[in-house]
Amino acid sequence: MAGMSVGGLVSGLDTNSIIAQLTALEQSKVNREIAKKDNAQKTLDTFKELQTRLGNLAVKALSLSTPNSFNLFNATSNYDDFASIAGKEGATAGQYELVVKQLATTQKVASKKIDAVNTPLVAASDINAIFGSNETVTITLSKSAAALKTDHTKESVEIKISKSDTLKDIVNKINAAEGTGVKASIMTMGDGDNRLVLTAVDTGTKGFSISDNGLDNGQASILQYLGILSAGSDQTASSGNALITNKGEVATGESKFTDFNTAFTKINSGDVVGIYLPNDTGTPGGGWITFDLFDSSGSKTVDQVLGEINTALASSGITASINNDGEIVVSGNLKGDVNFKDLGNIKIQIGSLKSGPSVGNPIGVHNNDDIFSEVKKDLGGFSSRSSFENVINEGQNAIYTVDGMSVSSQSNSDDKTISGTVFTLKKVSTAGMEPIKVSLTPNMDGLAGKISEFIEEFNALIKFIDENSKASVKEEEDKVTGKKTSKREVGVFSGDSNISSLRDNLRRMVTGTIDQISGVLDSGYSTNYSSAARLGIITQKDGSLGVDREALVKALNSDFEGVRKLFTANSFSSNSDIKIGNFNKYSTTGIYNVEGLGGGAFKVNGEEIFSSSNILTLANGISIELSDPNAIGDLGKVTFVRGIASMITNFVDNAKSTVDGYFKASEKTYQNRIDTIQKRIDELQIRVDNYSARITRQFSALERSMGNLQSQTANMMAALGGLSR
Repeated sequence: MAGMSVGGLVSGLDTNSIIAQLTALEQSKVNREIAKKDNAQKTLDTFKELQTRLGNLAVKALSLSTPNSFNLFNATSNYDDFASIAGKEGATAGQYELVVKQLATTQKVASKKIDAVNTPLVAASDINAIFGSNETVTITLSKSAAALKTDHTKESVEIKISKSDTLKDIVNKINAAEGTGVKASIMTMGDGDNRLVLTAVDTGTKGFSISDNGLDNGQASILQYLGILSAGSDQTASSGNALITNKGEVATGESKFTDFNTAFTKINSGDVVGIYLPNDTGTPGGGWITFDLFDSSGSKTVDQVLGEINTALASSGITASINNDGEIVVSGNLKGDVNFKDLGNIKIQIGSLKSGPSVGNPIGVHNNDDIFSEVKKDLGGFSSRSSFENVINEGQNAIYTVDGMSVSSQSNSDDKTISGTVFTLKKVSTAGMEPIKVSLTPNMDGLAGKISEFIEEFNALIKFIDENSKASVKEEEDKVTGKKTSKREVGVFSGDSNISSLRDNLRRMVTGTIDQISGVLDSGYSTNYSSAARLGIITQKDGSLGVDREALVKALNSDFEGVRKLFTANSFSSNSDIKIGNFNKYSTTGIYNVEGLGGGAFKVNGEEIFSSSNILTLANGISIELSDPNAIGDLGKVTFVRGIASMITNFVDNAKSTVDGYFKASEKTYQNRIDTIQKRIDELQIRVDNYSARITRQFSALERSMGNLQSQTANMMAALGGLSR
């Protein structure tokens, strides 16, 4: 039977033992390779554990890597169900009294009645009017505030509507479009009465805007066809800020300008409202047009001044009014007007004039942008608004007071009124209710705890690397003879220059000095806390880092911003008109000198860059935002810094995620080594198995041959015995 043998029955030799010993000699070659593979696997497993430990350090670093991550505050509110407070970058300790007048709501509009949800939106008889020779029409939707914050370069999202699209199709396309400021749904009022409902993503009067290419190219508008937009050529725009009375109420046409006095500014006789029109052609001409806020009887009302403004704008066909949220609204053929077609450059401000220009109704003040000695109310730039046919709900702003000062906010979460502070409004204050008292105090002890945890994780990682990199001598005792022998054991990372380099890089990042904030560079900013050692994080005798908690808390209280810059990815500027916007993991730290050349051309550190907007995007992913894209000359310098935690986070991310990153390359090397050894093991094992089979066959043949000889000898002896008889 194959695989079986009976050894030595003829020869008397223990052939099975001989075969086993000879095979074992060959098998030892395989075993040596298996031992190599086991060591390689152990190295790979240890390396994977290193990745896990480094990932744990990255998690701790991430919690300290952004300016917002340092916003650890103790926040209190005596009416938390009405309003709360939180701190973010730039926040400072403070106590405030709030009264919530109204909450921000979302804009919601509807289409006309649509018979069915699964049949084409556009009737066959109307296809040509809407689509013409095109297969699709393009609908343009404004982006949400969050999407705009992520990407400033594109302010809208486009979707394509085809001839066969149904109500369900258009809803799905709108909701699938990334970053839109609107969500779509279907409201069924009854059989054959379905409505497309569009709801703004963001609260407030800005709501969302929507248009289609039929409005601009002479084709019929599909949005007007569906009853979403009003028919007609007029457009509307509203001011960025609203008029709120000193009682925290939305202004109406009957409100007097003295009603807008605040704790900081007081509107007096001689003050004006000014409208800045950027274009010097047309009627009225460009420059500031000012209107007196007082007459012989005292303060004028909003309606009185708006009437004077409308008289001045009469020849343009554009009218001004005030809406239910206290915003100034202009209506008319805005796109066709030389001034109003560029809404972002129109200004509307209330304040005191400098000496020189006299006040009239109106007086154009040309070639002089700066006419106010004090701006008491800036209503901001104008933003275009869509004119909807069927409005279910007008978006409204939140109105509340902070320490008696009236505030209008597009959102119920207001992070603009107090720098770094977020007020979250939840309910309208009830009659007779005392003010909502909120407070914000920095939690320095909690922040020191986060930094300490980061250092502890760093120490654990370095210890793991060290323990797996050193060689040691281990004594072993023979259980039978009692003889002791010494055996040298080498750590799996011993001699690995990559691991050694990794360790050195990590230690350098944590213990090094951040030059951009140390004062050695001409960055325009310096702090005493430009290294971890200056916070009380010092190297101990065993090589680990120790944290002097008392010194750390003292540093946080002494120079919070300096400590924050030491750990985070951050930036600062020598000129408030330029700043760092976005950056990515490939962005390089350093000082960037910006020079405006005119015509959209700039130089950044001597390299020429062109931009059609107020954002300069560098090859390394850094974007520099300019308040004036037309500025010429030396605009100043901006500095981008990666602090300790940001460097660690970025280092680990690059090492793990990039195609040729350290971890992927090293893990591949270890796995290739294991695979190569396994291949050699398989080849050697085949040789051993073949050798064992071969010598087994040879010994079996020997036994058969000897058996034949014995049989022949027996026969011969028997024959000889017969002859002797």
